[in-house]
Amino acid sequence: MNNIMLRHLQQSACALAVLAATTLPAMAESVDVRVIGTITPTACTPTLSGGGTIDYGAINPNTLSATAYTTLPAKQLDFAITCDAPAKVAVKAINGRPGTIAGRPTEGLGGGNWIPPGATVFGTTGVGAYVVGLGLAGTTPVGGYGVRIVGGSATADGVNVDGIYNDSGSATGGTWRAAGTTSNSGGLYGGPPRHVSWAASGTTTPLAFTTLAGKLEVQAYLNYSSLLDLTKPVALDGLTTIELVYL
Repeated sequence: MNNIMLRHLQQSACALAVLAATTLPAMAESVDVRVIGTITPTACTPTLSGGGTIDYGAINPNTLSATAYTTLPAKQLDFAITCDAPAKVAVKAINGRPGTIAGRPTEGLGGGNWIPPGATVFGTTGVGAYVVGLGLAGTTPVGGYGVRIVGGSATADGVNVDGIYNDSGSATGGTWRAAGTTSNSGGLYGGPPRHVSWAASGTTTPLAFTTLAGKLEVQAYLNYSSLLDLTKPVALDGLTTIELVYL
């Protein structure tokens, strides 16, 4: 092999070495370990007897007052929450018929407004209970109603518990207060957005439970008959959605 060919081979070898050094991937000096998964909350389900329907049936127009609100009887449903493991839960009411309270033009942030003067629900007349509307007959509000968990009716895992409420707008902030057992206590609506939960007797800290049972009560009032067109059927059309909030 002559010197010219030897130099050519040496140059080619150097070129290949440089090419290899610049194109081969660098060896990693670290590797990641990922730890993943999902913590899923306990599943709870609310139920109401009667399909959740308060039915006042056929109401005789002659039983309505032309110049005052007419109070209808209070009616109750069985209310329950069942969880697949102990959980702290609150409920929040959502008004499905805003702007329809007879005697009140608007609602507050909590979805309801004070019962208007002259109307009565849960033994309370005037300021003292919050109500929501029963829908419209044309452009006229049909009436209003209050909805509450009856004070002293609830048991958690078979033990009597106290109702508590939080008007801070956040179920995980603010202050929990005793709902009491008076006639107008336990209302699901308030001025600010309200959460209702349950605590061991004599305390105000939400407790964990697997099964809760109690009574949900509704009482409605109807608008003045002189404001309603009673020549045709007038439907009561209240709607409240009860939403669970995990604490």
